[in-house]
Amino acid sequence: MLRNSRVAVLDLTHGGAVIARKLKNIAASVTGIDVYRTVRPEELEVLEHEGIRTSCAPLKVSDFDVLIAPVHLDPVYPMLTWAASENVPVISHHAAVGEILKSALKGRTVIEITGTRAKTSTSILLAEILSTNKYVISHTSRGLEDWSKRRIIKNGLSITPASILRAVDEVEEAGIKPEVFIFEISLGGTGIADIGVITTIADDYMIANNTKHASEAKRSMIIDAKPGSTLVINYDALRFFGACRRDVNIISFSDTVNAAANVYYENIGSDGGTIAYFIDGRKGRITLCASQDYDLVSYKTAFVCAAGVALGMDIEPDVIERSLREFKGAQGRMRKTTIAGRTFIDNSNSGMNIKSAEKALEYAKSGSGRIVMVLGEEAKEVCEGLDPAGVEQFIEKHLHELQSLVLVGERMKHLVNKDINKIYHAGNLSKGIELARQRTGENDTIVSCVKCFR
Repeated sequence: MLRNSRVAVLDLTHGGAVIARKLKNIAASVTGIDVYRTVRPEELEVLEHEGIRTSCAPLKVSDFDVLIAPVHLDPVYPMLTWAASENVPVISHHAAVGEILKSALKGRTVIEITGTRAKTSTSILLAEILSTNKYVISHTSRGLEDWSKRRIIKNGLSITPASILRAVDEVEEAGIKPEVFIFEISLGGTGIADIGVITTIADDYMIANNTKHASEAKRSMIIDAKPGSTLVINYDALRFFGACRRDVNIISFSDTVNAAANVYYENIGSDGGTIAYFIDGRKGRITLCASQDYDLVSYKTAFVCAAGVALGMDIEPDVIERSLREFKGAQGRMRKTTIAGRTFIDNSNSGMNIKSAEKALEYAKSGSGRIVMVLGEEAKEVCEGLDPAGVEQFIEKHLHELQSLVLVGERMKHLVNKDINKIYHAGNLSKGIELARQRTGENDTIVSCVKCFR
């Protein structure tokens, strides 16, 4: 569809520029539309010099053979409505990335992981398991990682579908030849995955100017899956989506006690648990142990999902169990360490929300000493941010449980007035943690809950 076509790429802000550059040598012509008018003029000029026409205004769709638009774009954007009336095909950024990469990753196992929550944790746990005997590269919100050398290849890539293109380029430029790619991806799949994963659709939210649910976009992981591939899907999501594909292998999992799923918990708690599985005639159990390094219950979705993927790849259960037992928690995901004699619960990550902050506070209350929480957003890094109204409700509900509260982010600054004797403000996460350290002593607990990329 894209080869030798006249292509318009809509939205240069969220990866469209990357896609446009990749298509320059494939399509007959490429035009980039700066839908949100957020790209700097000098950046548009660079694209023009590279042979990519740009525009900040909608253009006639009759001049194009296909439009490429992100799934979150408002459907009433003029070029989309014109395309519908003039029968000009529109494909997603996800699908375009799949078209570009469909032959580039042959011979490698590609795993794509989407979902509302637990994407990064699942990716990290799965990489831990698979890297025991495979060369694994993962691309998640915490960075592009080489698991054979335990190093970050590159930081700062987002999890938009276009970032997969950049991740693959970085790996190729480094001369790395992995056996397995694990891609964390927002709002769906590209259609090239050998194993597609939906962690959860709980806490669904609206996209595309409040015209559709994010779960509708995530369903593309099922709809666009290539024949013969495997889908590992949360049992609740599978029930929600209804009828599924007959030409793919489906493994369901549940993070509750639910024997209707292929992989599920027989029991789970802070003191440990048991994962049971029944897949293609194979059945057994994987034992989980309590850890001093993280809150096991907070990882329950990631543990059972990663186990389901690994079992689907015929990884031996004892290898899975050993990897999960040796896991020390992931940075920013309910991980417990110490700072200058204080217990430090690190729950600052890109998916952090008020519900997650409440879970972190509950986890902290199991210890002794006073609790100081750092709560807020580094909005310049995470486009959704943390709802100030939700933070205000958190203050009203939980401030009495805290010695102090340190708010982060400009949008939270006015909330200091809720209680100037207990609430403080810091400009960023690191300053917030330092302020919390100053407000605590040995044996106290600092809880870090700032929405940011780590």
